[in-house]
Amino acid sequence: MNLAFHLPWLLVLLPLSLLPFFNSLFDRHATPSRQLIKLNPLTIWLNRLIKLSAAFAIASVIIGLAGLQSLEQTVTRTGKGAHIVFVLDRSASMNETFGGQTPDENEQSKAQAARRLLSEFVNRRPHDLFGVAGFSTQPFYISPLTEHKSAIQAAINSLETPGLAFTNVAKGLGMGLSYFKDQPHTGSRVIVLVSDGAATLDHRAQKTLREWFERYRVSLYWFFLRTENGQGIFTEPKSHRDDNPRVMPERHLHKFFNTLSVSYHAYEVDTAESLQAAIAELDELESLPLIYQEKLPKQSLAAWCYGFALFFVLLLVAVKFLEKRS
Repeated sequence: MNLAFHLPWLLVLLPLSLLPFFNSLFDRHATPSRQLIKLNPLTIWLNRLIKLSAAFAIASVIIGLAGLQSLEQTVTRTGKGAHIVFVLDRSASMNETFGGQTPDENEQSKAQAARRLLSEFVNRRPHDLFGVAGFSTQPFYISPLTEHKSAIQAAINSLETPGLAFTNVAKGLGMGLSYFKDQPHTGSRVIVLVSDGAATLDHRAQKTLREWFERYRVSLYWFFLRTENGQGIFTEPKSHRDDNPRVMPERHLHKFFNTLSVSYHAYEVDTAESLQAAIAELDELESLPLIYQEKLPKQSLAAWCYGFALFFVLLLVAVKFLEKRS
């Protein structure tokens, strides 16, 4: 049994539940002869049920006071969906609009648009597990892989806070990939990189990311939030001298992602509407059978005990009202 008591010493009071068997709920009246009282099996069983109801009422109160609770347990759940980790750019440029301006009442920042659309996407996929990581100069852990939508929405809402510092994509992706380290490989595995910039990757970072993507078999979706008139991931260099990671980091990061052994999809979006279209395409991901472990916290069952006690007490009150008055 996966049950326990918060105050087990109160269980010594349980013998009190036998009191109804030593006394009667009804008033006693003297009768000149027992022959005048006709007992039948129905009456006998009703009397027993009344006493049992009183005993259950007392026992339920005592068990509730003792703090009956279910212990923490791990359950296996199945469904169809994916493990999806959002890796969110929290650099200062995410505070700007797609036009590179300060947001106002008429136009959202890139971070606000991404927050709203990702939130809607999460609500449309009830069986997926979601995790959220962020990055600027350094990566930071926001939310683990979970099915609890309230926790996921709270993590996505962190985009409402102003971003700061620079863009370190390698560390952000490394943080996102680490979410899959101890996860059983069931269902689709996806990292959704939401960023408006890129950075150069040294050979060590490229080697590590390549190994981790292959080891954990994670698909990559890059939503590149392009600022108006800014460089894009598909921009062609004007000269060979410009075709290098320092001058065109977005283009070369895209080229690196294309060399990965996993599925990779890139979306260059420059409006909230195009971002919505990209997320809609992500929503069409193949849903594979999904098996995952969920920890259920311990839960107090005292309210159920008091509820049972109330039920039996009300039953006894109703029976008492039916008693014939002399």
